Amino acid sequence: MEVRCFLYSCILLLGLGGEVVSAQTFRRIKNVRELEDGAHYVLAGYCAAHPDSLYVMASQDKTGTGKKNRAARKLPLDKNGRICIADGKTAVFELSVDGKIYAFRDIALDAWLAYSTGSVSGSSSAGLYTLTDKELKDASTSTKKWYKTFEVGDYFVSGGKTALLTKQAINTSTKAAQFHLALDGYGPNFKLYWRVDYGDSLFIYKEVQSPTLERREDGDWTFKGDWLADSLFALDYAQARRIDFTEIALPQGKSMVGDGKMPKGYVWTYVRKGEAGRLPEGWPNVVEIDRKDEDIQGNAVTRMVGCGSCTLGPKYSFTVPEETGIVWYRKAENDGGWLTVGLPYAVKKVAWEDADGETITSERLCFEEITGDGAVFREMEADEAWQAGMPYLWRPSEPRESVVCFYGEDTVVQPQESDVETTDGFYAVFGRYDIKDDGKTVFLLDDSGTRFVRAAAGSWVAPGRGYLVYTGTTFHSVRLIENELPAGAEGIETRMGGCLLPVYGTDGIKRGEICPGGHIPEEWPEGMYITPFGKMIKK
Repeated sequence: MEVRCFLYSCILLLGLGGEVVSAQTFRRIKNVRELEDGAHYVLAGYCAAHPDSLYVMASQDKTGTGKKNRAARKLPLDKNGRICIADGKTAVFELSVDGKIYAFRDIALDAWLAYSTGSVSGSSSAGLYTLTDKELKDASTSTKKWYKTFEVGDYFVSGGKTALLTKQAINTSTKAAQFHLALDGYGPNFKLYWRVDYGDSLFIYKEVQSPTLERREDGDWTFKGDWLADSLFALDYAQARRIDFTEIALPQGKSMVGDGKMPKGYVWTYVRKGEAGRLPEGWPNVVEIDRKDEDIQGNAVTRMVGCGSCTLGPKYSFTVPEETGIVWYRKAENDGGWLTVGLPYAVKKVAWEDADGETITSERLCFEEITGDGAVFREMEADEAWQAGMPYLWRPSEPRESVVCFYGEDTVVQPQESDVETTDGFYAVFGRYDIKDDGKTVFLLDDSGTRFVRAAAGSWVAPGRGYLVYTGTTFHSVRLIENELPAGAEGIETRMGGCLLPVYGTDGIKRGEICPGGHIPEEWPEGMYITPFGKMIKK
C-alpha cells in the first residue's frame, strides 16, 4: 500500500523575538457528522455590527462562577476560509461526544463550557461559564444547577448556522426555554439566548488534519484528513479503480485542476451524504453514503455503470432509484454457449448495447445441486425475477456478437461478503477473483459454455460472473446437467472424468486439462498453449 501525505496544519511561524511557535489551522464544518469525539474545535461567529469580521471565542484566565459570558476576539480568514491560531489567546476546545450530546472542554483551563439553570430575571440571555469538574460538583449542591452538555439544533443544515442548544431548560422569569449559544449582535461576546432570533450566527471550526491518500496496488483509493480543492482535484483519477471520499469533507470543486484527470467511466466513487454536488461537473458513478452502520448505507445519485473492469466491486450497500438506474455491460459471442452472470443488484431488463436497446429474449438456468453425476441446473421461466447476488447460466435465444446490457432500478446494490466460497455450490463474484495456484475445488465455465473445468493457476473470475465449487471429485471437469431442457435445445454431453488432454504453457509447465475438441477455458490468461494435438491460441 502506498500512502501519500499532504501537510497543511503544522505550519511553523516565527513569533516575537525570533521564537518558533506552532500554529493551529481550523476549517469551518458544515455537517454534524464532522463533530468527532476527541477532535479540537474553536467557536466563531459573525456580528451584525461588524459583518466583515469573524469573531472567535477568546481564552479566559480563570474558571468559576465569578466570571460569566465568554469574550470574543476578531481574527482574519486566510484565502481558503480557514482560521490560523498561533498566540494562545483563542479558546481551543476538545469535543466529547455521547450520542447527540456534546460537551466542550477548554484545553488550556481543563474546564468545561457550562451554563446554569438559575433564574434569569427579565433577560433573554443567560450566563455562560467555564467550570472545572470540581466546580461543577460543588456548584450543583447550591441553589443553582450546572450543565456542561449541549445539543445541535436544526440550523446546522438548513441555514448554515450552528445552533448549540442547552441540554436542559433554563428557568426564566417568564418561561422555561431551551437556550442556544450565539454571538451577541451588539458586542464581541458569546451568550446564551432563549429566543432563536436573538444573537448572530454561530459556527464551529475544526482543527485541520493532514490530508492523506491510501492508494493500494489494486487501485483502491481512500482519502482522509482535510483537503483543499487545488490539491484534491489535481490528481490523476484515471489510475484509480475505486474511490472513497467518505472519510473527508469534500471541498467545492468546479473542475479538475492542472494535470488532474477524471476517473474512468466504470469507476465508482463514494462521498458523504449531501456532498456529491462538490465534485467537478461530469464526475461519473457517484454514491452518497449516509450511515455506515446501517444495512443500506447510501444512495446512488448518478447513473451507475459496471463492467468486467470493475475489478474491486461495490464497497458499500446502496439503493439505486428509478431516476438513476444501474447498467452492467458484457460482451457476447455468436456461439450459442452459456454465460455465467452474477450481479450485485436485481436485473429488470436485458437489452442489446444499452438500457434503451432492443430487449433480448433469452434462456436462463439456476443452480440446484451437485450430485455424483454433475452440477444440476434448472430451467427458469421467462418471467422469473433476477435476484441480486444470485448467479445464473444465461444465453440469448438468438445469439449475436454484440454487447449485452443488464439494467436495474429500484434495487439495492450489495458488496461481496467474502472473497471466495469453499463449500459446494455455484457462486457469484462482484470483484475480480484471481486464482494464484491450482483452484483444486474451483471450476470455471469453459470458453464454449458447455462444461465446467478445473481452474488453472493464473486464471481468474471476472466481476459479474459465477464459478462452481465442488469438493467431491478429483476429476478435471464437471458435467452440466439441465433439468426440464428448453424445447429444441440439446443436452450437454460433457461428463465427469473421461479422457482429458493435458495443456502446457510455452514454458513447459502444465496449465491444466481440457476435453478432446474443447476450447481453452474462458478465464485462462491469453496466450499460446500446447496440447498433444498441437498449439492453441487464446486471444
